[in-house]
Amino acid sequence: MTQMIGMGTAGARVGFICVAPAHLDKNGAVVDHLTIHETDWAYCPSNVRTSGHEWKATGGVSMGDLEILVRGMRERAGVNGDSHQKDR
Repeated sequence: MTQMIGMGTAGARVGFICVAPAHLDKNGAVVDHLTIHETDWAYCPSNVRTSGHEWKATGGVSMGDLEILVRGMRERAGVNGDSHQKDR
């Protein structure tokens, strides 16, 4: 018998985010952003298939909240997400 695991209306929660400065800038390629880290979903703004991740626990956020979190991280780092540094 197969057991189904429901996610409810909130969807899956992401338990970790990569905060490595080098991974904040998008590279423009179609990449994998989600993986499993310590049995929870983990998200890297750049590409989970690369090395050098610095995983930080999120407490379990939705994908919508994750977009807001990453946008704020990029703004604080001065990265616009298009592989170009902002002028300061």
